[in-house]
Amino acid sequence: IPGHDPTGPPQGCAARPFSIARSRILIVLSVIIAMVFAMTFLNMPLLGAGWFWDLGNALGLLAYAGLLFQMIPGRPKGRLVKRHEWLGYATLALGGVHAFWFLLGDGAVHVYLQPGAPAYMWLGLAALILLGVLTVLARMPERMRVHSTYRVFKQVHRWLGVGLVVAAALHIALSGFYLSVWWQVLLLAVATGAACFGRPLWTRLKTPPSASGRLYLMAGSAAVLVFVLIRDLTP
Repeated sequence: IPGHDPTGPPQGCAARPFSIARSRILIVLSVIIAMVFAMTFLNMPLLGAGWFWDLGNALGLLAYAGLLFQMIPGRPKGRLVKRHEWLGYATLALGGVHAFWFLLGDGAVHVYLQPGAPAYMWLGLAALILLGVLTVLARMPERMRVHSTYRVFKQVHRWLGVGLVVAAALHIALSGFYLSVWWQVLLLAVATGAACFGRPLWTRLKTPPSASGRLYLMAGSAAVLVFVLIRDLTP
């Protein structure tokens, strides 16, 4: 048979490890998403601002969960890199929808983008801009001419990611929405620190998880739906 390798493993044996790896990726991704949303329910879990605001904010929380997952270091191999890229696009899209959701649906929101606006709004805008810059710098064809070595590129990419995640976390914490007590903010800080500076722990994984954008949106849609239903449809 052309292209057949008689020495390779049977098809069933090859599919089993792939399915196990896929399950592990989904578990890690789901845990991170669930952790981000669960933090918001630790105090006043039934308090909602209306489905429009809660849905828009849920999209922002999902984008933040995606950023945390993206901080898990991976290996520069074809499929893993592609998944990392597409998950980055999905996170950028969600961040953009989160920002423009309120601008398009509430005419008074533009006041928060004028001079004198709250610091958390500027931090959210900074996070979105950083995410856009990070995406462009990572995909531009000249990126390896801009950086002297691949190692330098990875360091720049990662430290821009750290700045992005910190800005997003401060945006969430300082807004006071859903995280209304100090220990909720502390949990957010711990999650942010673990994602940004837990590299020695993540690198011990034999197969670092790298989820596709499709898995991310599937797991995230369930979390967003539960978030809105609990806050807006629970008596």
